[in-house]
Amino acid sequence: MGQAFSGPNAFKFFGFTPKATAVLQASPYLLIILVVVLVANIAIGLLAWYIHVVTNKPYAKPKAVKEKGKK
Repeated sequence: MGQAFSGPNAFKFFGFTPKATAVLQASPYLLIILVVVLVANIAIGLLAWYIHVVTNKPYAKPKAVKEKGKK
């Protein structure tokens, strides 16, 4: 039993080029920054979508009212 995420093949599962893998092995903090930025951008996008949906509810078109007795 060894450590699963260590050694020269630690970042091979990403499928990056050998040069990119070498950069990640030298400074894995870059990968953490990338993941955090992606998650933050997705969260901001979801927040903007939610605000869009909530603020457009008052402007929805009213449904047509059917009158009884008229054909």
